[in-house]
This record gives sequence, structure tokens and C-alpha cells, in this order.
Amino acid sequence: MKLLEAPPCVLEAATVADLDSLVALERACFSHPWSARNLQAAIEDRERGGVLVLRTVEAPRQHGIAAYCIFQIVADEMGILDLGVDPRWRRRGLGRWMLERTLALGARRGASAAFLEVRQSNWPALGLYRSEGFEVISCRRDYYERPREDAFVLRRRTLSGDPRAESRDP
Repeated sequence: MKLLEAPPCVLEAATVADLDSLVALERACFSHPWSARNLQAAIEDRERGGVLVLRTVEAPRQHGIAAYCIFQIVADEMGILDLGVDPRWRRRGLGRWMLERTLALGARRGASAAFLEVRQSNWPALGLYRSEGFEVISCRRDYYERPREDAFVLRRRTLSGDPRAESRDP
């Protein structure tokens, strides 16, 4: 997918030096952000997952981080734990690009399916995930706080091939 109006970027693993920037972005993106301790643990857990960051020279206040994705792989399942895009860079395809690259990395590391949770009211995220082959499989009542809200649990059955073609099968 072509990124819309996006600057030159590079995708790489986050380091502890990115921690303050990720904390700031978490606060800008979510009403219930991850703590610095949780983010650091995700950065350091390279055996089961990690944190990917999309850097651009045009976002210097956050070490150039315009988007990030936190993931974990257990057995053959990938969990997308957090996906955030700097509010100034939204609606340009960066979230989709990050999701696609993260899922491809999961497939290379042996994951065959992916799961995630999303607020029921987060229509932009739901649209993105559905267009990338995720389907709602359950609901977690009162999962989120500030405001209190249910979460949809989504699954993508396979990380190989075109998920849109799979969802059209009878």
C-alpha cells in the first residue's frame, strides 16, 4: 500500500532509548496508556515479541517515532497488544503499513494466526482490522476504562496469503 502524504520512514525495533517517546505517544493516543514499566518490558522481550517503531525525520519530538506496534508471539499465535499512530500522522496509511509489517514479521517467526482487542467505539481501527482480514470472535465486557467500554476480540485466521480472499470463501 502506498503511504499517503507520508515522509520517508524507517521501520526498526524500539530500544530503551525510545521509552520516553513511547510513553508520550501512548498518552497522546490512548485514554488508558501503558505504563513506562510495561513499555520497557515489551521492548526488552525480544524472544517472544517486541516493539516496532516507524521513524520519520519529521517527528523529532518523539525520537522520530510516527507510529509503533507492540506484539507478542506465544506458540503459533500472535497478539497485537498495541498499535498507535501519532495523531499528527493519522489518516495517511501508517497504521495499516505498521500492521501489515508486524503481521509479516509474526508469520516469519512462526505465528499462524493473530488476535487483538479493540474498543467497540473505535470505528477507524475496526475498519482497518476488518479490511486486513480480522473478524470479531467475542466481546469482553467492561474491558476498557476511561471511559468504561466493552472490547471486541478480533482474530485473523492466517498470516499467509491475502486475508481478504480467505474471508470470501464459503
